[in-house]
Amino acid sequence: MKKPAKPNVAAPLPEKRDGSLIIAVTLFLLIIGVLAVSAYTRNSIYRTHVTLWEDVTKRSPNKRRAHENYGQALSTAGSVSSSEAEARKLYYEALRQFQMVMSLKDDGSVPLRDLYREVGVVYFRLAQYDDAIASWETGLRHAPNDPSLLNNLSVAFLQKGRIDEATSAAQTALTVDPNMPQALNTLGQAYMAKGDIEKSVQYFLKALAREPDVAARYWNVAIALDQAKKYDIALQYANTYASLERDPVGRQRALQLLEHLKKMTGR
Repeated sequence: MKKPAKPNVAAPLPEKRDGSLIIAVTLFLLIIGVLAVSAYTRNSIYRTHVTLWEDVTKRSPNKRRAHENYGQALSTAGSVSSSEAEARKLYYEALRQFQMVMSLKDDGSVPLRDLYREVGVVYFRLAQYDDAIASWETGLRHAPNDPSLLNNLSVAFLQKGRIDEATSAAQTALTVDPNMPQALNTLGQAYMAKGDIEKSVQYFLKALAREPDVAARYWNVAIALDQAKKYDIALQYANTYASLERDPVGRQRALQLLEHLKKMTGR
């Protein structure tokens, strides 16, 4: 199943830090690899997934799977929309499609675990974190200890500042799947929010070892090492992040981080 996209990014680090900044940085790129978005352009999504499944629902209005897939396509399209108003319109239509799934006779084609996962994703993208938490907790009642749902729940707890609950959920996910890179990354975020930078670095590095091609993994390690004042090593990871990041906004942020680290190392 596809899961959410990355949230808005935080500002680059100034030299002075405080607790609120650490949490803000912790949440930067939090969703990368946790709630992954499809690697399609916005136009291709509209031409294929959204229009395809819209057509399928018209031809098969009583098929739960058709409405579920249409809702998922709408959610993904919203996550890459350049317009907030357009994104919200797509998200609310996605929720309507998921409600349609619930209203139809259960034919076994859509596990409730997956349905509530997708509903939670939409609420998360709408920044309705309490609703996302409720949806994912409902999903867990249908699939106890599902590591993906647990990790999503951990991410939402972090957004709400419920750090201990976020830590617990991520740790539980890792008892089920010890090598899950998303949960390793989220636990790193949780420890960073707690101010335990050493543990944060350990978990970010474990996540990076599992997903060495994900640019955000290098950013998180660089940020944690910067917090630990290990500027030289942080600079190495920041350089790798800059070389891998393709998003123009992300690349600009990378340059700002590199400038900061070079200043701290006297380069």
